[in-house]
Amino acid sequence: MKKIEDQSWWGELLAVKDMLSLRQLADRFGVSPAAISNALKRNGIERKASPSGPRKKTRASGPASGRTRGRQSKLDRFADQMGKVVDREIAERAGVTVSAVTNYRRRNNIKAAVRRGRPRVRPAKQTGGDEGVERAARGYRVEIGGESFVVVAPDIGSAATSAAETGRGEVTQVELIGPVLLAP
Repeated sequence: MKKIEDQSWWGELLAVKDMLSLRQLADRFGVSPAAISNALKRNGIERKASPSGPRKKTRASGPASGRTRGRQSKLDRFADQMGKVVDREIAERAGVTVSAVTNYRRRNNIKAAVRRGRPRVRPAKQTGGDEGVERAARGYRVEIGGESFVVVAPDIGSAATSAAETGRGEVTQVELIGPVLLAP
């Protein structure tokens, strides 16, 4: 393949090298940005590069900016409510997660709503009466010397300790069977 500097369009590239970015030059002349950069260096040609740092956006971003993308977000319908209504409520209305709403807001530079909204609804704790009874109402299968026994204890450690204290021998296995129903 010919070197870039041997191409017929080399003179045109040199004429516009300071007006366009390397990417724009590459698209225009059908070569890679690195190939252009290397050819300029090889020939000792200096190029006025863009200043480092983030680039300025050429147009506004957001759902109203007219940008085109593969699919529309479920949250585009709620863009007018972003920053006014808490993320959780928008997520429920749109049928998405709260983090999806937060990410959409951040991507479109929308600040969060100032108010915290209604408190989260947490499932009610289902207690079958006294807390102590509920904790102790678990059955464990304990194996001692090849025989199996059932021990009722609040946790697996307590079941092993209770079984060891019986004096029947060494506890070789402890397994949770499940909750125990206590008669009233």
